[in-house]
Amino acid sequence: VLKFMEISYKKQIEIVDKLIKDKYEGSINHERYLHIIGVKNKALELAEIYNVCKDKAYIAAMMHDYYKYETKEEMGKLLTEEELIEAKKTPVLFHSYASARAYLKLVGNDLEIFNAIKNHVFGCLNMTKLEEIILISDYIEENRTYDSCIYCRNLVSRNLFFTAIYESTRRTIELLKTRNVKPSPLQVKVLEEYEVKMQKELVDLLIEACEKVNAKDIKVLDSKYHSPFFDYTIICSVTSNRQIDAVSDYVYEYLTDTPYYVKNICGKNSNWLIVDCGNVVLHIFTEEERKRVDLDNLYLEYDKVN
Repeated sequence: VLKFMEISYKKQIEIVDKLIKDKYEGSINHERYLHIIGVKNKALELAEIYNVCKDKAYIAAMMHDYYKYETKEEMGKLLTEEELIEAKKTPVLFHSYASARAYLKLVGNDLEIFNAIKNHVFGCLNMTKLEEIILISDYIEENRTYDSCIYCRNLVSRNLFFTAIYESTRRTIELLKTRNVKPSPLQVKVLEEYEVKMQKELVDLLIEACEKVNAKDIKVLDSKYHSPFFDYTIICSVTSNRQIDAVSDYVYEYLTDTPYYVKNICGKNSNWLIVDCGNVVLHIFTEEERKRVDLDNLYLEYDKVN
């Protein structure tokens, strides 16, 4: 049952701080306390970057593992019938669902916080930025020392936020497969959603590479409805062949330590270089060659991407 009395975030923070300290600090599960604090610190950092309410991020991060070590029977008492059915199918959801219900019972009534706690294990489709922040903070917080966590932490530090969510989900699914555990259908759906979202971050990386060598008139086109091979087409101009080579060098540099890579390069030592990065293709022209080829007019029906 939801509480309808408004509870200030300041008061909620006081409540949640006491709940977590009483439950975990100095206990046999003290490492979980350190993890929770780590998630809170990372969530606050990301909330600042992405203009999300820091109080909400604080509360959701602190409460996300509140019921981590309770029995399924105890947690099941808090769940709705629908939640209980889902949790029985995928037991790892017991603690996230129960922790979310504990937030409503013991702390406050903000539904965005509730959903961020509830969905912190796998995420969900059409997540809010708060939900995304709690999901990825749980994976990359400072106490996580697994290679995959460090890798995704570095992606986030490079503003590859969606890419990090995709990679953390993909790597979790791969780990489950090595243990002969079938991933949740929800995990697969989230993976598919973020595979689409991450392509725009690849576009941003390629634009940065172009800007590093002062490429001009950079144009990004949505080509997914016009080409069976590429979702985005980038066109830019440089003043010399040397700059063309510099752009391709920077592309390799910018894609280092990311899941992106250059599949093929066509036109080395020419006035027109094509860099194939999978779902994104980059055309680098000298100014004269761009005018001659005139892709800008050939692709006039393509939608521009801001």
